[in-house]
Amino acid sequence: MIRRLHVRGWRAFEDLTLELADGLTFVVAENGVGKTSLVQAAAWGLYGPLSNVDARAASRVGAPVTRVEVDLELPDGRVLSIAREVGERPTMSARLVGGADQGGTATGLDEDGVGRVMAQAFGASREFLSMTTLLPGDAVADDAAGAFHLQAHLRRVFGVDDLQGAAESLRRLHEDAQAEARRLRQATRRAAEDLSRLRSVLAEAEAAEADAQAARADARRVLEFAETQLRQARDTEAVRAKAAVARTEFAELVATARRTLGRGTRLGRVTRPADLIARLEAAELEAADTLDGHRREAATIAGRLAAVRAAASALHTADAECPVCRRDLSPDDVARAGQAHDREVAALRAHETQLSALVESAAKRLTDLRALHRRSVRLPEVDAAVDDSVVDVDAAAFAVQAAREDAERLDENAAAARARRATLAIQVAEEERAARETREAYRAHRREAITGVAAEVLDATADAILTERIDPLAAEVSHRWKRVFGERGSLRLRPDGRLVIVRGVHEIPFTQFSSGEKVVALLATRLLVLGASTRASFLWLDEPLEHLDPRNRRITASLMSAAGSGVRQMLVTTYEEALARRLASASSAQLRYVRTPEA
Repeated sequence: MIRRLHVRGWRAFEDLTLELADGLTFVVAENGVGKTSLVQAAAWGLYGPLSNVDARAASRVGAPVTRVEVDLELPDGRVLSIAREVGERPTMSARLVGGADQGGTATGLDEDGVGRVMAQAFGASREFLSMTTLLPGDAVADDAAGAFHLQAHLRRVFGVDDLQGAAESLRRLHEDAQAEARRLRQATRRAAEDLSRLRSVLAEAEAAEADAQAARADARRVLEFAETQLRQARDTEAVRAKAAVARTEFAELVATARRTLGRGTRLGRVTRPADLIARLEAAELEAADTLDGHRREAATIAGRLAAVRAAASALHTADAECPVCRRDLSPDDVARAGQAHDREVAALRAHETQLSALVESAAKRLTDLRALHRRSVRLPEVDAAVDDSVVDVDAAAFAVQAAREDAERLDENAAAARARRATLAIQVAEEERAARETREAYRAHRREAITGVAAEVLDATADAILTERIDPLAAEVSHRWKRVFGERGSLRLRPDGRLVIVRGVHEIPFTQFSSGEKVVALLATRLLVLGASTRASFLWLDEPLEHLDPRNRRITASLMSAAGSGVRQMLVTTYEEALARRLASASSAQLRYVRTPEA
């Protein structure tokens, strides 16, 4: 689907960027503003010359550059970005940006590369996509739009071209054999052993088909086993990586704990985070007790220091006396007492300094132990049984790829064996009938029967594929047609992709449809074909409602709103703002208003 459209110097737009999302979006603008040119810009950006858009004529007068950029999201999540400019020769640059699982890598592409990427991503050629994903307003007047090469697209998608090519070759061989059979009618009967040999070949083909089916089933089992091994290898690698990280962090914490505890404390044997947590909790309690002891002793020293200082201060008062005998102190006694106090103060201060250092050291140790404890608690328990040996995920992935390729090869072998057995069964049936003919005539009739039946089988297979794919589309197209036009005829989608209306015994070709009938027919077929035979999930319609009367506008718009899961994004341009607003409200669609600088 288209995620972004950016135009510069394109018709009425100097510079415009549209960021687009899933669902139904109505782009509303007055006539002449540039609704049609937006659809043309998207078509030219995506499909270049296939869009039939004259980019040079779309250049805005006076614009320094005419450029269109389109970001197209592919079904696998990658984004294809295409930029085109109008110059002396139009230029194109494109890059394919990988999804999130591919690291967002970008790859440059040329025009052919863009075509290959789109064909591979959407399951349809870019030519077919250009006629189905963006429907211009003039499609109603384009009679070729009624067919849009549906049959050619389905032939490529389902391999019908190869079947019908082989059928044509077999028909030529059949004509030669038929002419020879007419000339050879009289001869001896064919030997019974020839028929017996053909039956033996058929039996061998049946056995080979059974063997091929058994080998296919074995290959599928091998593929499932390889995928299981790859998932287990990836899971084991993730577990081992997580265990390795946990062990490394645990070892670092143990080493840090040993350094923090120092030589005076033995950490002992620590093999699990729980052991380390227990050791650290014990050490933390011990460190807290030590810190509390140092703080209590420091408080005691501070009290003694204050008392000594108070006593020393009291010596110098007028009524100083001996604290023991209560006698007055002489000057000599005061001097001696003062010296004793000074010595005691000095000793207490030294002790206080020492205790301060001890408190600081103990506090730091406790802080470190608590930090280690918090880190240890967050450590996961590592299963001792986890094997640290290297897991070869690349080898497992290679084994899955090899098993997948082998399974696909055996699928092809089984299909070939089944086809060979079916062909031989037809041959045996024809040979049994032709056994009554002459030897020479039998040989001619055998070639005639084999080539004729094989051609019919291939033709029938090709027709069946087309019918099985187109009939459901035709039935649904007719159903949606009747929802809009009731009993006004039945819309038919022929196997060749042509659209006709059947009214009674008459068929009305697309060229004679009314404008409204063309709009509904083109819309219904595009919606169904995109969802049923491609992986393209977007459809842009230029003013489809303008060709219908009011009642059919509402019905057709409702048909677009109910497009279903097959189309993720539908963009409709219109000038009917009131109708678009009502439809957007009823169907959760988005409204985008577009105006030019002059508007």
